[in-house]
Amino acid sequence: MKRFTAKPFFRPRSEELRFLPEGPRALRCAPGKLGWVSIQHGPRLATGTLNVLDLETLSNEEHPLPGRPGFFAETTSPGVVLIGLERDLVLYHLSSRQIEPLAAITADTRCVVNEGLAVPGGVVFGTKNLTFDAPIAEMYHFDAASRSVRTIARQQTCSNGKHLFERDGALYLADIDSFAQSIVRYRVDAADWSLTRDGVIADFTTLGAFPDGMRPSPDGRSLIVAFYDPRPSAAGYARQYDLETGEPLAEWAVPGSPRVTCPEFVTVGGEAMLLLTTADEGMPEEVRRVAPEAGTLFLAATGFDVLPPPPPLVAINTLISI
Repeated sequence: MKRFTAKPFFRPRSEELRFLPEGPRALRCAPGKLGWVSIQHGPRLATGTLNVLDLETLSNEEHPLPGRPGFFAETTSPGVVLIGLERDLVLYHLSSRQIEPLAAITADTRCVVNEGLAVPGGVVFGTKNLTFDAPIAEMYHFDAASRSVRTIARQQTCSNGKHLFERDGALYLADIDSFAQSIVRYRVDAADWSLTRDGVIADFTTLGAFPDGMRPSPDGRSLIVAFYDPRPSAAGYARQYDLETGEPLAEWAVPGSPRVTCPEFVTVGGEAMLLLTTADEGMPEEVRRVAPEAGTLFLAATGFDVLPPPPPLVAINTLISI
């Protein structure tokens, strides 16, 4: 197994921003910049931030939001992103900082929107149980043309990383429910986005850490998974797994930050690099002393020369003038 070591790249200016960084995406509307969400600003705060980080200057533009953003996706309207915010989907205009309601997801206050992925025709995303004590979260498909949402999987606890891929002419979704500690493969009926479970790609139940965010490799043959380790530890890691066999192929060590939340491929200095978000999320002081980089964004070499194809833009018309 290949091994890499990630280095601190960007340290958010405040503990609020370091609490729960997630969902990094290289921006197509602003090349050279990275969008990422700070889901929650503290253990008793139900607000977060959408951030835009310049990968060259490391200047970070903060967009405070009236709730917790689980993920964002770019749309066909440049400068307008779709955000999973609390229990709704909204459109957010980066220049005017206006929010446009889009679709309600659930009235269950025990859950909020978590990770999501833009797919052809819409978005696939999940929710998480805020107390992580029961499989009451669900996975949804948002159809952009009709602005409608339907449940496509139930009985999850913390719906996380997702990847859509084709194999032998069929469409599949790789999905992580963090508390199940595995990557499950679903066969997708593209006509109505119904899912049929089709096996487990990789099982992590013996690791102790929880799989979190996930991205495909540039060649489409493997998945890079971030692992969130709640135990007292001085380092974290992300790993690369073969999409077909589940075999581990590479590991990225993350010194000083055990709670690794999500990977993303970016170009920095003309090279294809792996960016990793990490979190503090209420880390006890005794753990923080051995993990001083909790909440830092890290950067590492990848062994790849190019980036993976970006997810599609969500085709949605805005009602507010940009």
